[in-house]
Amino acid sequence: MPGKAKAKVKVKVKRKLRPEGRTTRKVKLKVKHKSPRRETRKCRPAKPSPSRRGKAALVRKKARRARKRPPKNSLMESAVRDMNRGSSLTAAARTHETPPKALKAYLRQHRISKLKGARVTTRDNRLRRVPVMTNGKFRILTVRGYEEARLAGEHHYAAGEFVRTNNIELIEPFDGETVQAVNGRKYPLETDPNALHRIAAMDTPPFHEIYEITSNH
Repeated sequence: MPGKAKAKVKVKVKRKLRPEGRTTRKVKLKVKHKSPRRETRKCRPAKPSPSRRGKAALVRKKARRARKRPPKNSLMESAVRDMNRGSSLTAAARTHETPPKALKAYLRQHRISKLKGARVTTRDNRLRRVPVMTNGKFRILTVRGYEEARLAGEHHYAAGEFVRTNNIELIEPFDGETVQAVNGRKYPLETDPNALHRIAAMDTPPFHEIYEITSNH
């Protein structure tokens, strides 16, 4: 039966035995490909522009200056006040029994000295908190420099003497005078007798309790 022999040969060829005696099967393996992880880059801060860099440097410079500011000395401040009023450095140092070199060094440390020829004088533009009677009210202002604070102090003293004596001549020199605050606004000094009496009746602290130098330069 030659037909049957041919059929058996065809079956053997299709199955192709392995050496181990196992048939080969085509197996499709499903391999899951993992998507590559995206590397997260750390965002670096943008480089500051020259203007920002300059502002940051200015802030650091001010901080260093604030740490280096020497403490105030009441004796030296009294000598500085005399110099602001016109006394020489030597005379002010002698009055307050302090060496002229120490007073000169104090002025230099606080950056309030200047040379006028060969003479050392003051350039006291430090901020000050002062009480001011203006427009019928008692205000506390921040002014720049000795001159503005001096004007406010003289008016405060004259107003107190007027309330005590009722001598109108004491406040007449301040008619039309103003004190300029650090924000640029000008406040007219009060010269109305009735307003000064009303302010005096208020429970307000004295001048020396409010007056204070609030900056070192």
